[in-house]
Amino acid sequence: MAYNVLKGAVEGSVDQHADQEISGVKIFKNTISASVFYDTDAASPCATLKDVALTKIVGGSRNSLLTFQQSATAHAHHNLTFDGETLATPCIVAGKLTGNASGLRSIPTAKLDARVTAEQIQTGAGLTSVRGDLQVKCADGLSAAQDGVGISLSQGGGLAIRNKNVVVAPSKSQPVTTNGQNLSGDDVVLVEDVSRSALVHTTLNNLYDAYIKHRISHAHGNIHEVQLKGKTGFSSSPKLSYNADSHILRVDGRVAAAGLQVDGEMKCNGAVVKNIKQITERAYEPDGADYTILCDTIDNPIDVILPPACNNVGRVLIIKKANSQKYKINSHSVKVRVHEGTIDLTDEMVLKTNYSVCSVQSDGNKWWVLNSKGN
Repeated sequence: MAYNVLKGAVEGSVDQHADQEISGVKIFKNTISASVFYDTDAASPCATLKDVALTKIVGGSRNSLLTFQQSATAHAHHNLTFDGETLATPCIVAGKLTGNASGLRSIPTAKLDARVTAEQIQTGAGLTSVRGDLQVKCADGLSAAQDGVGISLSQGGGLAIRNKNVVVAPSKSQPVTTNGQNLSGDDVVLVEDVSRSALVHTTLNNLYDAYIKHRISHAHGNIHEVQLKGKTGFSSSPKLSYNADSHILRVDGRVAAAGLQVDGEMKCNGAVVKNIKQITERAYEPDGADYTILCDTIDNPIDVILPPACNNVGRVLIIKKANSQKYKINSHSVKVRVHEGTIDLTDEMVLKTNYSVCSVQSDGNKWWVLNSKGN
């Protein structure tokens, strides 16, 4: 190649067929052109602009892959890299991927075109592969059915399913009297130990000896003595006893009762004490404790109104006209009557003389006179 030293074309300045060597430093101020440049070191023609595929690279980071953009421009994306082993990019759209897929993670099952067999899944404990299907490996006490995994409940085991929960159901166990048996001291019961927050078991013997025996009240005193409620348990007295062999209740003291019914022979080996009361009011109705009524009529007459006969079956009342002043003869009278019916055949009985007396008894329908003196 030759160069012009004068402005304009110099004819014959370039030899198109012979090699020419240009030495020294040459500065070209205007554009030069040639059909080809030749690299003598590489021993090959130099590439010209029309022969270069890319003239510009946009972006770029370490291990970035180039993607063609337009004309002779390429883009080096930071999220598309390859380090010689791993191709990294947020999303790959491919018609087909081949390989063992050992590095794939979080693949939605809806994106799979075919079933994944159980052999291809690392099942772990509790799961197993049966002819390509993944199943629960049932241990003792578990069962697997079409509707799910459940607990295998034995008949008479005392467990049940209630509101989708396993609960203790004593009624689901066998009765203790099965085959003629019953409770014995060595039988076992379940107890929740609150102090340890644990379910424990014990025998009936231990339950009684260690707990029940110390919580219940035990008999007190000597044989045949009637048991009474004390401050912390039973109490008794030797003065109150009942002999079941002789059927005798012994009371070494007093008996106070609102009523007493004797359905057989009544014997009294001591004194008989009955209630006695003195009254002075003009009208008097006997109360439930009255037996003998002394009517002092020195100041005014007295009316004794007997209680209803129907409410006092068998009751006996004695009414006596008393006089606190024995020398006063003309005292007032005592009238005995009842609102319901008659006394014997009369509406009333009148005690006129001092110290006169009458006794009456009810049969449940009316009052009858048992004895009368001085009226």
